[in-house]
Amino acid sequence: MNPRSRSTHENIGFERRLPLDLVAVGTFLVATYVALFLEAGAFIRVAASVVTICFFPGYVTTAALFPLTDQSESFRRRVEGTRITLRERGALSFGLSIALVPLIALTAGRFSTGFTTRGTFAMIAGYVAVVGVIAAYRRLRLPMEDRLYLPVHAWGDELADGLTSGSRINRVLTVGLVCSVLLAGGTFAFAAATPVDGERYTDFHLLTTNDDGEYVSAGYPEELTRGESAALSWGIKSYEAETTEYTVVSTIERVAEDDGQLRRIETAELDRTTTTVAPGEHEIVDHEISPPLVGENLRVSYYLYRGDAPGTPTEDTAYRHVHVWVNVTGGA
Repeated sequence: MNPRSRSTHENIGFERRLPLDLVAVGTFLVATYVALFLEAGAFIRVAASVVTICFFPGYVTTAALFPLTDQSESFRRRVEGTRITLRERGALSFGLSIALVPLIALTAGRFSTGFTTRGTFAMIAGYVAVVGVIAAYRRLRLPMEDRLYLPVHAWGDELADGLTSGSRINRVLTVGLVCSVLLAGGTFAFAAATPVDGERYTDFHLLTTNDDGEYVSAGYPEELTRGESAALSWGIKSYEAETTEYTVVSTIERVAEDDGQLRRIETAELDRTTTTVAPGEHEIVDHEISPPLVGENLRVSYYLYRGDAPGTPTEDTAYRHVHVWVNVTGGA
């Protein structure tokens, strides 16, 4: 055996001892998460997400179902001469990914609210990690000569062979597969880089705590005495495309109806708070109000702004507005 053949044989032996392809998948997942967490450039995040969504779920599934190399005698005997070539593994990986990703998202959607970049990635990465471990376990149980390994050079040679030789049908199918992968990846990249504005929004709500200490959308104070404090909470659930800074201004207002419209006669600011919320996160802030005004049907309003808030908040300028009605007496 010449030195080059011995080196090639040793490399293949090393590749078969460790599932390097599955290790590479895990490493790529970690790198993609870091890119998302650190909010790397849009191109890097989109490119990493395309590979993760369009290929990895199907690849680990195929690896778990078919842990034997197509060159194995045991493989040929078990499937009675049928071979799953590298091109067929690639096609299965791509096709299964397209079929699996919606199912994963829909299943996980039953246990969470909304779909965010990090949340969707976590769903898919969790599936890839679990199935990848199963694939590695099944492969390592096989004799070394029967294990599937990562023949990078063979992939390139087979792709080149599929494009330049063989029957015309095989060449057309190979070109079609490559174009389908590129088209699907490009479509996903465009959709990820240009999200629809209508899908971005923020849920803003008022809460109180019940006897069990749980937050509920009920039990708001209705009767107060001037100088008396009442506990309230406001919450922000972000469905925006990026981390957003919010300003919340709370006021108590005396209003009157004028031609069917409510007009503010007197306003007193109660609190002004700035907070930052990442996509998919839910932040709740507890605070107390102590109304300085006295009267019936006073409006306690909360104005939400993205970024800074003006000195005098209004419903027209606020991004979100919620309120409750209270009666405040002067006390003894």
